[in-house]
Amino acid sequence: MPGRPSRAEHPSPEQARPAGLEWIVLKIAQRCNLDCDYCYVYNRGDTSWLTRPTYISDRVTRQLAERIAAHCGARGLTEFVVELHGGEPLLLGRARMQRLIDTLRGICAPVRIRIMLQTNGLLLTGAWLDFFARNGMTFGLSLDGPPEIADRHRVLRGSHEGTTERLLDTVAALRAQGPLFDELLGGVLCVVDPAAHGGEMVRWFADQGFPDIDFLLPDGNHVNPPQGWTGPEPYRRFLLEAFDAWYGEGPRAARVRLFELMMMSLLGRENTLDALGGDLKGLCVVESDGSIGISDVLRICLGPYAHDSLNVFDHPLDAHAGHYRLDELQRPCATCLACPHFTSCQGGYLPHRFDGTSFSNPSLYCEALYALSARMTEALEADLPAAAWQPRAA
Repeated sequence: MPGRPSRAEHPSPEQARPAGLEWIVLKIAQRCNLDCDYCYVYNRGDTSWLTRPTYISDRVTRQLAERIAAHCGARGLTEFVVELHGGEPLLLGRARMQRLIDTLRGICAPVRIRIMLQTNGLLLTGAWLDFFARNGMTFGLSLDGPPEIADRHRVLRGSHEGTTERLLDTVAALRAQGPLFDELLGGVLCVVDPAAHGGEMVRWFADQGFPDIDFLLPDGNHVNPPQGWTGPEPYRRFLLEAFDAWYGEGPRAARVRLFELMMMSLLGRENTLDALGGDLKGLCVVESDGSIGISDVLRICLGPYAHDSLNVFDHPLDAHAGHYRLDELQRPCATCLACPHFTSCQGGYLPHRFDGTSFSNPSLYCEALYALSARMTEALEADLPAAAWQPRAA
């Protein structure tokens, strides 16, 4: 159950990632118990996962820890984030995961290694929650809404059975055991289904007791669009419906990271979220065989982005920045730079800009993001005093 980087714990706008590498997404399992039709790992054209070890080895873990320790020592870092991903990372099991955590923290000491994890939740148990608590971990949950929405796309691998009722039953059982589930839950990820009503989705998550969610646009680009793509209009409608419902709730609203960060960017605060054009030099992905990449979502672009050139045995962790010429690769196109709403989306997610040749294009979702930013601007202008928008006299 892959999820995009930096999702297991939803950072507040104050928690901006600096340009230097301080975060890795570690793919500890290359298999998943789900078969989601939108999955960028298994169903978007890349097959590199088939060539990798099913689970990360102790050898790769030790070498990775050495690289993190060297990286932090050279840059004077006292904290580093490791986010455990898959596939489904809980397939690794608690014994092997404990060994991995102990190795990372033991070799990297005195650097504080913050551990996060992203899961589809089907394997969650009270024993797993106790494990997270003992190790000072948080986890993110992938949940695409009610069964009639989510089960269109998220099914058990092999059987094609829906999984949402089972997951909701698991969450209810864990909550009945005490507050630990909600104390450790960093947030919920929801991949947008363009056939759903955005406002109803916002209200459903609130009714389920999830106070911190994020909406993800399905991964695709101009040459490899999402399954069932008919254009950006359904996504524009969904986002506007969701925003209107969320903003109308006022202080009672759940946190929706996409909306919060875009609005704060309109008010002048820097935004470093990768899905909104944030600098990918602050993050890299390490696969189960030790390969280092920019972002595993970029593998949907195929070509050099789906082939491994770097690894933890031969290269430093931040070698990806120079190897892939990230400063050049990420540079927004002229159309985006001239856009009046550029500050809110910064051109959008890099993999969504690809046209088969370059990333120097507006996002596949440009029209949806533009409309969302325009609606946010209208809301701010309506709520702030009119004088606040006028230039001040010298």
